[in-house]
Amino acid sequence: MDEKDIKQSEATVLVTPEQLEEEIHKRAHEIFLSRGAEEGDALADWLQAEKEIKKKYNLI
Repeated sequence: MDEKDIKQSEATVLVTPEQLEEEIHKRAHEIFLSRGAEEGDALADWLQAEKEIKKKYNLI
């Protein structure tokens, strides 16, 4: 196993679709609260959260 394989295996974390969705949901809510809990940007919050969480799990 070379260094590339080791780095890839260390970065790979198994997450179920349900866990992924729940984590995205929680992060989107955190984003919503951080901008003052003002209505109107739910989609933007979700998309930002989705991007962050997928990056965390190397899914993008």
